[in-house]
Amino acid sequence: MALHCIAHKKDLDGLGSHAILRRYARKAHLRIVHHFADYDDLAEIVVELARSLRGERVVIADLGYNSDLLSARDALSELCRSNEVTWIDHHDWQGGEEILKLGLRFIHSTRLCAAELVQREFMSGDEVSYEIARLAHAHDFREEDELAWKLYDVISSGYDKLRFVEALSRGEFWNGEFEEAWTRYQLAKQKGYTYLEEHMETFRIGGYTCAMALSKKYLSSTLASLHLQQKGTDFVVVVYPDGKLSFRRNNPAINLRLIAQLFGGGGREVAAGAKLEKEVTEQNYMKVFKEIAEKIEKSGVLG
Repeated sequence: MALHCIAHKKDLDGLGSHAILRRYARKAHLRIVHHFADYDDLAEIVVELARSLRGERVVIADLGYNSDLLSARDALSELCRSNEVTWIDHHDWQGGEEILKLGLRFIHSTRLCAAELVQREFMSGDEVSYEIARLAHAHDFREEDELAWKLYDVISSGYDKLRFVEALSRGEFWNGEFEEAWTRYQLAKQKGYTYLEEHMETFRIGGYTCAMALSKKYLSSTLASLHLQQKGTDFVVVVYPDGKLSFRRNNPAINLRLIAQLFGGGGREVAAGAKLEKEVTEQNYMKVFKEIAEKIEKSGVLG
């Protein structure tokens, strides 16, 4: 029997979940297969695994409900019938009730990050797993923790995900390779912020202010969003060349999950994401910005 881990690929919570489960697999003498996922390819991964897995253990972590999952409902149902599936998450699951009826085991809390839930379920009492979960919580809940944010920069730098997960799973939270990747990324990050500023526009949408900007792909959605949030608008939208959208808010009256759903995405009230079915370039980004603003305005989700 193998353990298949499907968890978010772009932040410390997701990769921390991978690392804790890798540590668990080592302890339980299980072969582990890592599937590094995001909202835009989760359904595709589910369909692929439903075709090939029988009698295995599958853990999905740090990935919440999004409307794309409905297209993979039959595949997810087959995956649950033929395997032991556990879904561990902290996102808002409103609208995902049909998915939860498919026979999977669901572990959920909005007070804890996914890595904390994974640690409690699989590696309770393990000090290394506890530290991984603590760091993931610090980053996911935007707490001040130098190591957590430096590790996030390492992830954002493009450092090999499996190599990163392996290091954490062995209790190695910093090393020379991490330091080198982090140092290189600081210069790239500053260039990314400059580009963001040069390709930003502020809109008035449904009575709220919104800062919208085109980002370089190497600047993570969290870093780009946090930078835009400093502009003080009610919410922000980061747009990437491949059409990926990231939403964050300063105004708690705005439900970003509802906005993301307009574009086929999902997430939480405070942070969400989606993806456009088009490329966004320096030539068309202002047109795309206006299309996004108009769609949000006409939907009425902002009241």
